[in-house]
Amino acid sequence: MRAKYLITFIAAILIASVWGCTSNVSGPDLNGELPRSLSTSEQELVENGRSFAFDVFKNTVAADSAENIFISPLSISVALGMTMNGANGETYNQMRNTLNFEGLSQDEINAGYQSLIRLLVDADPKVKMQIANSVWSKKGFAVDKEFTNQLEEYFDAQVSELDFNDPESAKIINDWVSGNTNGLIEKIIEGRIPKNLVMFLINAIYFQGDWMNKFDKDDTEEKAFSLEEGGEKMVDMMSQKHTFNSYSDDVVELIDLPYGDSLYTMTVMMPADSDKALSEFIAQDLTRQNFDNWIGQVRNRNMILELPRFEMEYEIKMNDILISMGMEDLFSSGEADLSGINADVQLFVNEVKHKTFVSVDEKGTEAAAVTSVGVFVTSVPPSFRADRPFVFLIREHNSDAILFMGKVNNPES
Repeated sequence: MRAKYLITFIAAILIASVWGCTSNVSGPDLNGELPRSLSTSEQELVENGRSFAFDVFKNTVAADSAENIFISPLSISVALGMTMNGANGETYNQMRNTLNFEGLSQDEINAGYQSLIRLLVDADPKVKMQIANSVWSKKGFAVDKEFTNQLEEYFDAQVSELDFNDPESAKIINDWVSGNTNGLIEKIIEGRIPKNLVMFLINAIYFQGDWMNKFDKDDTEEKAFSLEEGGEKMVDMMSQKHTFNSYSDDVVELIDLPYGDSLYTMTVMMPADSDKALSEFIAQDLTRQNFDNWIGQVRNRNMILELPRFEMEYEIKMNDILISMGMEDLFSSGEADLSGINADVQLFVNEVKHKTFVSVDEKGTEAAAVTSVGVFVTSVPPSFRADRPFVFLIREHNSDAILFMGKVNNPES
């Protein structure tokens, strides 16, 4: 079963049963020695960025009624972090507060992004992690040199000027997107570039990780998944028995599934009460503080793990979500202050577009995300059974950076 889904997301489903506890866990040693300690700027950026990750996920779920949702908080944060370099005044303050960077200077924020990106790319030699940034400006539009210098230095951004009136320009940008997501996301621009658009700031992330313990295709079977609205769907479920980190209490059931050398994992969470709606769990219980508490209490157990094969895409316009989180001025043609990009004209952000892709099979997980900022000029437990709606995220353990977050109400939508 391998089908593409546009605008919907289907995430991994884990079904686990305990076979007894063991000290030889097939997952990250959370108390062991990590590749290197984080710099001060990394620590502050990740600490605040984790809060943004949960905030933007909860707000996305509240705003989108789709059964399945998948976003990359990291990609959204990096794209907006680049844009901040051109913001001033109240626009800058709102962006910094929404991203939870209060108290940090722009130099500190930039330095944090720079070192965090390098850490994530090199964290696990058995996991392929790519982060690419680019800035595309309209030919003839004057861009402040300090703005582009900052993005080149700290974000390793490719800076290019194109004739946006030429239809070929959209293809050039889309080819960059496709090339930096291994072809998983083919385009971010649909049709011709609007005439008032003068700049794109784009972040692209590509992740490919093989499971630390791969599944045997011969063990894949059809099994039932309970739908939130009632009824069941049959899904192709992979299966294996191994040791994994898990935790449960009266609020949550949680399990960690490692990739590569285990610094990257997929964490799956469900309400402990099988009658509790996933949306209610996300709104009430899925906070950064709760997650940190849960993940700090995992213990390793020998378990049966089951996971369906799937492949899908998700797309959303983030404007209203970011406005609801505090970035009002950025999207207002009369209020936005992006004078750090060009002080001679009134600029505002017309659209923050976010596209993601994920594929899971017996070998591992492949995922990608692209976030485009368009600038316009004015005119577990003894028993863990994920056969019902759940939340999951993919994170890197050395930095604790959250790459992707998703919810699954229907794996066969």
